[in-house]
Amino acid sequence: MTTALGAALQADDNEIKVYWKDTLRLESADGNNKLKFGGRIHWQNAFFGDDEFGGKLLEDGDEFRRSRIYVSGLIRERYDFKMQYDFAGGDADFKDVYFGIKDIPVLGNLRVGQFKEPLSLEELNSSNSNSTIERANVNLLVPSRSAGIMAYDNFVGSRVSVAVGLFRGADDSYGNYRGDGYATTARLSGLPYLSEDASRLMHLGIGYSYRGDDTATYKLSSDHSLAPNWKHKISNVDNTKVLSLEGALKLGPFSLQSEWVEADVDAAEGGNLDGYYVQAGYVLTGESRSYDQTLGAFKGVSPSSEFMEDGGIGAWEAVLRWSNLDFSDLTPNKEIDTWTVGLNWYLNKNIRVMLNYSNAELDDDNVDVIATRFQLAF
Repeated sequence: MTTALGAALQADDNEIKVYWKDTLRLESADGNNKLKFGGRIHWQNAFFGDDEFGGKLLEDGDEFRRSRIYVSGLIRERYDFKMQYDFAGGDADFKDVYFGIKDIPVLGNLRVGQFKEPLSLEELNSSNSNSTIERANVNLLVPSRSAGIMAYDNFVGSRVSVAVGLFRGADDSYGNYRGDGYATTARLSGLPYLSEDASRLMHLGIGYSYRGDDTATYKLSSDHSLAPNWKHKISNVDNTKVLSLEGALKLGPFSLQSEWVEADVDAAEGGNLDGYYVQAGYVLTGESRSYDQTLGAFKGVSPSSEFMEDGGIGAWEAVLRWSNLDFSDLTPNKEIDTWTVGLNWYLNKNIRVMLNYSNAELDDDNVDVIATRFQLAF
């Protein structure tokens, strides 16, 4: 790394280019071999308007929500990999740790290791790019990273994205699992409408997961990680079926997205858990959220002018979201509704400041939360 930062390296006919494009990159002259180094810091604060919520005490606080480093790359134009670790909890936890093969005939692309299961638009969006500090509470029904194998591909000029994978059960923080649990997860997303300059689009998607774990643990909470939550553990589970429907619309600086998720837990003390959110955003400075056609998800806002560069002010985005999560089948009066209003300031492509106000209601009990995030991502 130290040598690479000094200048381009030359050895015989092989030259390695070193450059910065939102993060540090190394690339062979023919473009067949690439390395990328990066990370993120998310420092968050919460200020509660009440002393308790749902019978639990509330206390203002701050946390390093995420503190990650990663290296990713491409070898011989065909083999990709990523290793990402999170130190936010005071130890090193695996996040994305995988490798894969691209452009396999008939199969498409293959990925092996620990990574996000293909389900939910908001979950597949990076935490660096989501328009609110926390994902909507219905995201608690959606699986995140698991160890497994996945095939994925794009069709119709990358306007249709398909992914299907086989995963082990609930891994520990290092991707290890003991037991006979498994999950099969698939997602189909597409763009029925896409303008020529990609400034306007319509996104539709559906995801499904069949999960064979014998226990399941679900959390009911508002839309902030520092707010209280209620854990519900279900034993002797036969299976869990998760269905997700998603839609989004982008019209220049305006965006609208929504998801509905249902988890059907087949157990004596199980039931149907479901929820949804509707979110609208507008980039006040005229930019628009970018969209990754390969992944079928949004990437965030890239400011047209950077703060303090030639008088630039960065990009400013306003967000409004309504979300619902219903656990009434598990325990009476456990349905939570949350309003969130947000303002995001993108100083440049790497630094963002976020301010959210949320009001959560649970069984006629209300709580107000003001939250901030200071974010560096590269």
